[in-house]
Amino acid sequence: MNQFFQIFVCIAVSIGLATGMGCTDAGIDRPESDYDITGLEVLSGDKRPLYVNYNINNGRIDALVENDGMQGSSFFVKFNYPEGISPEKVLPALEEKIDFTNPVSFTFYFQGSRTREYLFVLKEEEADTSLYRPESVIVTHADGTAAGIPLSVSGSDYIGLTRNKPAGTLYKLQFTFPSKVNPISIVPDISVPRDYSKITEITVNYDENVSRTYTLTIGNQNEGDFIPDVVNGVWVTNVASDVLLSPNGIQECVALCHDLGINTIFMVSYNNAKTMFRSEVMKEYFGYEIDPVYGNRDPLAEMIAAAKPLGIKVVAWFEYGFATVYNDMTGGPIINRYPAWASLDFTGRITEKNKFYWMDPFNPDVQRFVRRLMTEVIVKYPDIGGVQGDDRLPALPSNGGYNPAVVAQYKKETGRTATLNHLETPWLQWRADKLTEFGHYIYKHVKSLGGKYMMSWSPSPFSWSLQNYLQDWPAWLKNGQVDHIHPQLYRYSFDAYKAAFDQNLTYLDPIPNGKLVFSPGVLLGDGSGDGISPATLEQILSYNRSRGINGETFFYYERIRKNTGFQEVIRKFK
Repeated sequence: MNQFFQIFVCIAVSIGLATGMGCTDAGIDRPESDYDITGLEVLSGDKRPLYVNYNINNGRIDALVENDGMQGSSFFVKFNYPEGISPEKVLPALEEKIDFTNPVSFTFYFQGSRTREYLFVLKEEEADTSLYRPESVIVTHADGTAAGIPLSVSGSDYIGLTRNKPAGTLYKLQFTFPSKVNPISIVPDISVPRDYSKITEITVNYDENVSRTYTLTIGNQNEGDFIPDVVNGVWVTNVASDVLLSPNGIQECVALCHDLGINTIFMVSYNNAKTMFRSEVMKEYFGYEIDPVYGNRDPLAEMIAAAKPLGIKVVAWFEYGFATVYNDMTGGPIINRYPAWASLDFTGRITEKNKFYWMDPFNPDVQRFVRRLMTEVIVKYPDIGGVQGDDRLPALPSNGGYNPAVVAQYKKETGRTATLNHLETPWLQWRADKLTEFGHYIYKHVKSLGGKYMMSWSPSPFSWSLQNYLQDWPAWLKNGQVDHIHPQLYRYSFDAYKAAFDQNLTYLDPIPNGKLVFSPGVLLGDGSGDGISPATLEQILSYNRSRGINGETFFYYERIRKNTGFQEVIRKFK
């Protein structure tokens, strides 16, 4: 090539007559900086342009690309060059996807044996896990025709709320997901016709590290099936009481409750890492299905069978909730079997309050265990009245919640650091809000099994409940995740009871009349004896009636059974 033609080529490049040739190699020197990369583009594996923030400096490229919702860290890359400059070859080749799991060394070969090297460090933004959920579910018959069954969303899982669909009908499902969310598998295969009249667990594997399990049922379910009514209730325990130790004790309990006008028995069904019913869930997790003291019996089944003919509802009371054991600093059999389930205080020890040791209520595995227990009794005992959580469900002592995963989630969601002051307002309220979400999660699951079942909560009085156990139950009322609320207004004098009653009744003001049953918890005594007199009880019940409250729930049955004075007062107000 003669000198005149070399100069012509360079002029042609400058006016757009030639492209892709390096003028410097044509005989006119260009500064070394002319061979610097001026920009880049990143595309997903299916060649969608992605937003990327990058910096190019001293032979190194650092870039952060938006999450593309696809498996792995492989992308297509395009580079931009100065005008009139383009490489003859780039390695690795740009025609194929490039794996950026580790930094990649790029070499650019220009005419005239010029080369440039860059170390390219490409990071992908973390996936927005809030998008890891089905947006909608389409239900079809086995032949693919539309079934016309609407489903509603409860947090992260789907729950059927349709009606009049007979058991045994086979359906196929289709999930739709948000943009950029492409699960790698769904188990079981929802495109295969299946009977969803019973709870079915569906696991969606979003990627190699993230999977979510959803529960789904289709049947005669509607929240409106629950009919609010006056609750005259009593707690029946297995502590300082032998009532559950024999069928005769249960028959005697039901007969006395009927005589006194008590229409709801809240029977302890889970405490101290054991159940008072034959539980397949407990057998799966721990190898035993019931407290061995009951042998081959099933006290919950016996109580339901005895109460039903007399029109008395039996509600399964999950007394320990997120607490694991009492007076055992190891955490007992639950924590011994699943150490990661322990809630931690800021010192790294198992969360403890008043000698109760606690599970981590923010741990998805713990939540799933408790949810499965609570829904199991409804599936297993269709004649049950409902389920109940108390001052330990949903709850956690406010000195707990310092597990690394919880603290990291708080930081991610709020930008704040969990303070060692466990009563610091933002940290306290954030944990309380998470427990409120779990309560709503349980409520929806209960209603998915039949709207007639009662979801009952018995928290501590507010605002003591929030400060000490992260129970923001006025928020539960506003969310509509309650059928029956009875705060434990446990006081040893009438004046103290009246003050607690007046304060806590104010939190019911936002609730439409008839949408909620309020039945305050009244303390009669504990295992050591009576806590109040029959005369004080009469004052309490008279005051309740004067305030328009026609029912209460007594703690506990043994004190009624042993004190005929209590029986006379209760009978008088039935």
